Amino acid sequence: VSRQSEGYYKYTFTESDVNNIWEFNMYAGCMSDMSDIITIARNAGAPHYQGVGEVLMAYSLGTMSDLWGDIPYADCFKGNGNLTPAYQSQQEIYAEINNLLDSALIHCSAAASNFKPGADDLLFGGKMANWSKMASVLKARYALHTAKQDAAAYTKVLAALDAKNFTSNGDDAQFVFGVLETEANPLYQFMDQRGDISMGPVIIALMDTLDPRLSQFAALDSEKKYSVESAPGAFYASINSPVPLVTYAEAKFIEAEAAFQTGNKTRAHAAFIEGITASCAKTGADSVTIAAFLAMPKINPGEANLTLQNIMEQKYIAMFSQSESWSDWRRTNFPNLTPITGSQVPRRFPYPISERTRNRVQLEKVSKGVSLFSRVWWDN
Repeated sequence: VSRQSEGYYKYTFTESDVNNIWEFNMYAGCMSDMSDIITIARNAGAPHYQGVGEVLMAYSLGTMSDLWGDIPYADCFKGNGNLTPAYQSQQEIYAEINNLLDSALIHCSAAASNFKPGADDLLFGGKMANWSKMASVLKARYALHTAKQDAAAYTKVLAALDAKNFTSNGDDAQFVFGVLETEANPLYQFMDQRGDISMGPVIIALMDTLDPRLSQFAALDSEKKYSVESAPGAFYASINSPVPLVTYAEAKFIEAEAAFQTGNKTRAHAAFIEGITASCAKTGADSVTIAAFLAMPKINPGEANLTLQNIMEQKYIAMFSQSESWSDWRRTNFPNLTPITGSQVPRRFPYPISERTRNRVQLEKVSKGVSLFSRVWWDN
């Protein structure tokens, strides 16, 4: 609603706006760390750590490729050995993701490991079974993305989920913050220091006033109502609000979509209901409140009347604030969006200025003719 955030809302984000994400947060930050962990663990005979590194590298690659399309990977993390890494096609990156996750499933289930994650594991506390589940759900997520390219995608999705899957909200991969200012959730910090965002029209229009998540998702506005001017609520913007990476609710909505697309409406509807239930329960709603919400025909149309739009809109609500929702919209066109300005909604990020100034030759091989509105590989 002001400053940079208002610019992003109107699609005026540039190569400078995404530079920190690419250069510092991801490539020089967590992805470099994961590369080191994988190498060190392999040399130390520590497959459990190697599996963790592989899961998080796959997650990072998926995030980056879904935002930008073609990205460097194989030539990266070599220091002075290669300062101008070549780009790989998104199709190649997706193959790398799948290979990493398959390798992680083997390493996370290894019978012995010289070193094992424990209290240093801030997602699962050393529970390797949960890392295996996360790997399987990610295999399903990224297979789902490729449905326009792979006729067998939905079958692969269900196979991954049937092999290993989250079974409750307690399995969620999420980073939990503390109650001290030095341990604060980043959105809490942002709202405290800037506060120039609101919930906006799409999520508020989709959420019924009786939705038990509404009072947790959004704060009351100046007129004591929930509106487009509401700030993010306690669920997202408290000092210790967790930030989800992969959740049980997402897994159920992935299952619902894949089952629906393969003609199994019974399985699709059951997963759809469980996805909503899990999402509501995560905000603290009790079973009676959730049951009353699900009794509303516009929320639960029943097995025979279930549509892809039903599934994707409820998934959008459940995963609000996660970039995966942008991938879902690009794949399915749900929820229905009206461009804020111009005639199109952006479909990818611009490449960062650091690549133009330091890796121009490699960048120009993949960036000619690419704009904010160009489709990535799996979106074609």
